[in-house]
Amino acid sequence: MLINTAVFGEMDVKDENIFDMPNGLFGFDFSSKYALITKQEDDVTLMWYQAAESVMPCFVVFDPFEIINGYEPVLEKSDLKALNAKDISALRFLVIAVVPDDISKITVNLKSPIVINHKENIARQVILQNANYPIKFPLTDSPAAGEDDHKDASVGDSVTDEAKAVVQ
Repeated sequence: MLINTAVFGEMDVKDENIFDMPNGLFGFDFSSKYALITKQEDDVTLMWYQAAESVMPCFVVFDPFEIINGYEPVLEKSDLKALNAKDISALRFLVIAVVPDDISKITVNLKSPIVINHKENIARQVILQNANYPIKFPLTDSPAAGEDDHKDASVGDSVTDEAKAVVQ
């Protein structure tokens, strides 16, 4: 599918990377189709979640399992049903980043990830049942993976080296 992107201009995106979001994203329910755009920069994979039918909105996203040690999302049964999934093993999770002018202050929303069923090409933003995940988790305020054994992201979970490389 040929789409106009906020970052790369016009580009062709494979159908397998286009996802229907019947409910849209929170605050952006006017867009119901999104493209996942991935670019490899050195040792870091950068991703954008781009509206497929307009230039905006476009979000920087991360795979939370690659940047936060111990991320263990719990979904409602209604979310699994809406995603045509029996459990989370068949799903991919992405967290939306807020990237301010001072990139060292980047945060991610661990509480409301985008959940993708690649097999069905559908996605949904959910509110996790985990009470301990914040909406604004700073990527640079925590030690690198391996330096800390915390499992609770709200109190200083480990941020991986990949995440730190993005903000440096």
